[in-house]
Amino acid sequence: MTSRYAGRVALVTGAASGIGAATVRRLLDEGARVAALDLRPVEEGPDLLALEGDVRDEAQVAAAVARAAEWGGRLDLLANVAGVASYQHTTDVTLAEWERIVGVNLTGPFLVCRAALPHLVAAGGAIVNVASLAGVRGWRYSAAYSAAKGGVVALTRSLAVEYAPHGVRVACVCPGSVDTPLRDGLVPVANPHPKLAERGGALLDPPVADPAEVAAAIAYLGAAEARFATGAILRLDGGAGA
Repeated sequence: MTSRYAGRVALVTGAASGIGAATVRRLLDEGARVAALDLRPVEEGPDLLALEGDVRDEAQVAAAVARAAEWGGRLDLLANVAGVASYQHTTDVTLAEWERIVGVNLTGPFLVCRAALPHLVAAGGAIVNVASLAGVRGWRYSAAYSAAKGGVVALTRSLAVEYAPHGVRVACVCPGSVDTPLRDGLVPVANPHPKLAERGGALLDPPVADPAEVAAAIAYLGAAEARFATGAILRLDGGAGA
């Protein structure tokens, strides 16, 4: 595998499982030193720093980013992967659930980006945010999740414009269904409308992506060869939006 991240330092959120864990493995394989942030502990290694924290907590985020930059001596890539989801009829969504979904999926990436940007400017680095197909098209029974992920798409575009003059690239991936614990934990809504039951499925077989496929896209968008992809919103949906 290529060593395009040799000498580079990355910070990955949501690093304990799913797309986050696959991204950590991919970046390590490509020569990066990786700081892995999650609520759950991650096993440390020679080039892997385990950080525990909640991306919704401003103080915890600031401390984690500072520790990552201190450990690595620089910060070249931020991969915002942490996320949560649920399926609910909109009239059943409580304010607490709205705040949980938006907090992890949108406020979290904002806080981590804000804390990491001075380090990324110094290194001429990159941010890759993980949104969702639900952030770029209508998605059934996912008002809070779709709103949050749509916000991540807009945040990506705004940061790409603002920080291009400072040498920082910002891009976003929008996966469809991915084989992760997040997907396994989703509970279907009761009494779904029959017209919505199969809406938006992938055209490929199997219709669910492997986390490693998303990690490969993150690694590309975060690398120097993707210089002209700043502001890009890359859909990884198996043709669902074609």
